[in-house]
Amino acid sequence: MVMLNFFVLFGFTQIISGILSATIGTTYINEAYTAVNTSVGTINGFIEITRYTDGQPKGALKFLGIPYAVPPVGNLRFRKPRPATSFKQPFNATKFGPGCLQNKFLMSLWLPGRDFLSEDCLTLNIFAPIHSNGPRLPVMLWIHGGAYQIGQSSIYSAENLASYGQVIVVTINYRLGPFGFLATNDPDSLGNLGLWDQQLAIKWIHENIEYFHGDPSRITLFGESAGGGSTVYQAMYSGNKGLFARTISESGVAMSAWGYNTRDKMLDFTKRMAINLKCPTNNDRDMLACMRNVPAQDIVDKSRVGTESENLFRPEFVPAPDGEFIIQYAPDIFTKSCMISNQTGRVFDNIDMAFVALTGDGTAVTGSTMLPYVKKRMSKTMSTPDDIIEKSVIPNILSDRFNITSPELANIMNFLYSDWNKTLGNNSYQTKLLNLDTDYSFYIPIINTAIAHAQRENKKKTYLLGFEKHSSFTLPLEYKPPNLHADEIPYFFGFPDSMMKPFAMSRTNITAEEIQLSEKLMLYISNFAYSGDPNLPKSPDVKWLPYNVEDEHYLRVGETIETDSHMLPTRTAFWTKYIPDYLKMTKTCTFSQGVLPSNVFG
Repeated sequence: MVMLNFFVLFGFTQIISGILSATIGTTYINEAYTAVNTSVGTINGFIEITRYTDGQPKGALKFLGIPYAVPPVGNLRFRKPRPATSFKQPFNATKFGPGCLQNKFLMSLWLPGRDFLSEDCLTLNIFAPIHSNGPRLPVMLWIHGGAYQIGQSSIYSAENLASYGQVIVVTINYRLGPFGFLATNDPDSLGNLGLWDQQLAIKWIHENIEYFHGDPSRITLFGESAGGGSTVYQAMYSGNKGLFARTISESGVAMSAWGYNTRDKMLDFTKRMAINLKCPTNNDRDMLACMRNVPAQDIVDKSRVGTESENLFRPEFVPAPDGEFIIQYAPDIFTKSCMISNQTGRVFDNIDMAFVALTGDGTAVTGSTMLPYVKKRMSKTMSTPDDIIEKSVIPNILSDRFNITSPELANIMNFLYSDWNKTLGNNSYQTKLLNLDTDYSFYIPIINTAIAHAQRENKKKTYLLGFEKHSSFTLPLEYKPPNLHADEIPYFFGFPDSMMKPFAMSRTNITAEEIQLSEKLMLYISNFAYSGDPNLPKSPDVKWLPYNVEDEHYLRVGETIETDSHMLPTRTAFWTKYIPDYLKMTKTCTFSQGVLPSNVFG
């Protein structure tokens, strides 16, 4: 769920390809840097010189559009990805591959002009600093967001993060929507194919990154929104043990409301789509054979099969338990005090985890579904927005998550989230919606996952960052959020030029203070990639303390960076203590098998 609220900067960029030599400070670059011999063949990249605002040039090596899987087309559509074959000739990795197929209208709202799409899209990109023959560098593998429906790796050009943090950054494409998350009972197409794509890319990096001077023992997965959720799903999959050392989950985890569904619902959506495509549904094998032979664009066009109520919290095709990649239902394992299963814990217990939560994360849901829903019912029923929120929106949040519709609890929640400062006057209900959406869809799932990791009996650390800053490029919205979902990403990537046009931002608006903040945040996350501790090896100005269930330390990023504890304490306590006590939720290790309650929207 990435909104159109990114920004870009950092001077002019000069592409230098096929150079025999160039000088960056005291480092000399020659032709050998642009050709890498790997286990899959020779890969040719190129050198890019970026000048920062201080006038000092920085260099990065780029290897773009490298296929990590056989094209998932024809008979391989809706199947697990297969490793790409070796290159018979040197592969020229000089341009991004196409994005995976997705809804062009939704994409156009987010990525104008980025309509180079294909079903053959499983590629990765490598960004490395200009380096000597010193120690191998840690690796950061970025998984893009987009609600598992839209997005592509090409906008996350990582030359600035790679150069500043002295890390190798990899970005990937993975299948989206029905291509990535359709589910059937056929053994070849159980579901979660987009997660299998990511996992194959992780394996490719683990096996080949040494050829790019990377350290396969220090791979950090990081991602935002659906990418953040993906990092946690990868940490839940036992087959990933030993493939990566840490994760950074920004604005998304596996139990984010928009990031999971039941298996039954996913099977139902798949059959509805098959009916739209005029394919048989009485036999999964025949249904899949039919859908493998229809034009790919037809699948995109016929995949919007959910009702308004079904799509209020989540899109149609998202991760769901399949008994293979996902064996436990995320809302169960991250909210109950029971132990995570031994199989799930094989990876989860052996990695350091960091989490990033934005105080305005709910803009992704408020603007796209909740606010239109409330306004539509206001015009139909002539009810006040507060009445609609208390009698419809909140009960359905409670039903969706807790399978109850208690009017008393709905009244309490409505009271808690009311904007008593009347920030927007008569429109203060929009602030209420924003905070509700932020907590239900983003913040509380992040907190629950952080708690689950922090209370495990292991020596791995947990970190939490609360991003509260209102940036110069934050888009003005009528409900005046403190920041927008995804506002933090430009800071973590050092404002690359690739984020300028797609996110309708102006380089002239960024401030010197924001550039400095970007450098500080890049230091924290590159430190984390190096050591598992954001404070080492290079000491930041402010120490980022580990999160634990007693002190709840977090790094508060606003106009300044400060060490703090107990982020949003009243709202956190309400969801993690009051509601469970009110509902007398079970403390035993029982699981719902991924059965969501029926939605009660009319």
